[in-house]
Amino acid sequence: MAVDDTFTAEQSARRTVGRSRGCPWVVLLLTLGLFCSSLASIPVLLSDRLSNAYLSTVQRQVAKLVRPRFVFVGDSLTANGNWGWRLARNPFAALNLAEDGALIDQIALQVKRSKIYDAKFLFVMAGTNDIFIFGRTADQIAERFQTLIEQVPRGNPTLVLTLIPYTAAAENTNTIRAANLEISRLFEERAAAVIDLNPIIASNGSLTDKFTTDGVHLNNLGYEIWANELRKVIAAN
Repeated sequence: MAVDDTFTAEQSARRTVGRSRGCPWVVLLLTLGLFCSSLASIPVLLSDRLSNAYLSTVQRQVAKLVRPRFVFVGDSLTANGNWGWRLARNPFAALNLAEDGALIDQIALQVKRSKIYDAKFLFVMAGTNDIFIFGRTADQIAERFQTLIEQVPRGNPTLVLTLIPYTAAAENTNTIRAANLEISRLFEERAAAVIDLNPIIASNGSLTDKFTTDGVHLNNLGYEIWANELRKVIAAN
């Protein structure tokens, strides 16, 4: 190789290195993108429950750096929703603070924790475990919801309540119906949006088989219906 050619190649290499050193944020963004892509792809290898638990853990870490648009609180019905994908095709658009087996009192603590994320929307569903496991009355449910709603800042975020879905157990129907009337009133006083899935997913006060896996929890079709109702609220706000 000629001397001039060697000199030209060395100059080009120095300029390339110089440009890379001058734009470290490019490398950082590429690295972060690859990292997030790998994190999001891992749940494909896991069961639905483990997948949702894994995504929730990752989302909580990402939410410390990038503000989520949506925050969800609730019990296992909400925890299994995979909301970022369903609402925005982005697993990090939603932060899911819901936990399996959570009662209204525990979900009130989730609401309190949600404040630090400053999301645009806060989605709430609670009460199934209080009724299904502990047999609490509509008045007891309403009292606990009053404590929960006091944890929500006024004005921001946009508050969205999903009423308690019916189950396949007929003995819970009257309590759920009465509780939903009370908590609807509480949330409407706070100018919250209220979603009632029961006219769609239930018949005669009982959760329809085609929307549930076990008479309590929703299947994929049930979640798609729920997500569609949430999209309507998002579009209106």
